[in-house]
Amino acid sequence: MLADAYGRPLNNLRIAVTKECNYKCIFCHIEGDPSGSPAKPGSQPPLMGPFDYLVIAMAASSLGVTSFKITGGEPLIRSDIVDVVRSIREGAPASDVSMTTNGYLLARLAAPLAEAGLDRVNISIHSTRRSVYRAITGVDGLPRALEGLRAAVDVGFRQVKINAVILSGFNEGELWDLARLARDHGAILQLIELHPVGRGAIRFRRYHTPLERFERELLEKGARVRRRSLHNRPVYELPDGTIVEVVRPYANPLFCAGCTRVRLLADGTLSPCLNWRGPRVNLLGRLRRAASFEDKLRAAREALVEVNTLRRPFYLWPLRDGELGPAGVGGDARRGGSLRVLIPKRASLRRLRGEQPAHQQYKA
Repeated sequence: MLADAYGRPLNNLRIAVTKECNYKCIFCHIEGDPSGSPAKPGSQPPLMGPFDYLVIAMAASSLGVTSFKITGGEPLIRSDIVDVVRSIREGAPASDVSMTTNGYLLARLAAPLAEAGLDRVNISIHSTRRSVYRAITGVDGLPRALEGLRAAVDVGFRQVKINAVILSGFNEGELWDLARLARDHGAILQLIELHPVGRGAIRFRRYHTPLERFERELLEKGARVRRRSLHNRPVYELPDGTIVEVVRPYANPLFCAGCTRVRLLADGTLSPCLNWRGPRVNLLGRLRRAASFEDKLRAAREALVEVNTLRRPFYLWPLRDGELGPAGVGGDARRGGSLRVLIPKRASLRRLRGEQPAHQQYKA
């Protein structure tokens, strides 16, 4: 298995299979694509086909990647998305294959996707209120998303998650409504902190809501806490069985310390980090120049090895006494044990947009 210079393994590949999307979410970061905005459906045909993803999955799997997340844009926009899933499954038969979708088109595709080998699905439902959902996404699509959620549950995916980006002035009062929706469908609720990338950077100061208070509410309700290895994410299990996972990527060194992924963007380039603003690795170009299947496989491996050398935690911290202490209550990266990190309450938007060095070492 590959590991970067900080000892973090590479076992997760996030694949944006299209830039197109049928939604206009106010926070969209389109997987760190520098364009910052999704494309209209039909405006940018896919550059890579199912065979390309077969090669990439085989190459990544041979290097130790065990998890593939299909994203976009909206991946279900692609007419061949079932074939894409099948190709990734064929290329990495023992791996976990999942997808993030807005769910608008999921009801009719859930069964074919499961048959093609999709293990898990994340459905973005940012509000249980139709008007708020429309204000966040730009589409009156809540009924369709809920229909997709029900279809995903009925099909029997190994896991179904509800993704909710928490935004000040929109849905910050809906924790328990969203938790109830997840519990009633046997799904996991994933609360996501707004990240200052793409459209989220433009609106960050206005809409950002720290998730610590939601974690405190969960603890007050008697939730037990465990931690996922990916991004060191805290996972809360309430007494009634509801599970809430919290994703806090902003100003969080522990999040970066647990990052095990790279991203393949829809233009065929590999990026080492959502926040990356440097040159990316052109995987698609190498695939097109390769003549034989073996050459393509070799080129894909070389590109993945190269992007791994670019991986670096976006947020770094110094250690006291030479080791990292346990995280504090609620998974706060700024407290606990021998760790003390000073993180500014308001980071400069200039730095966040890449106009200053992206990687910042905070001094204890």
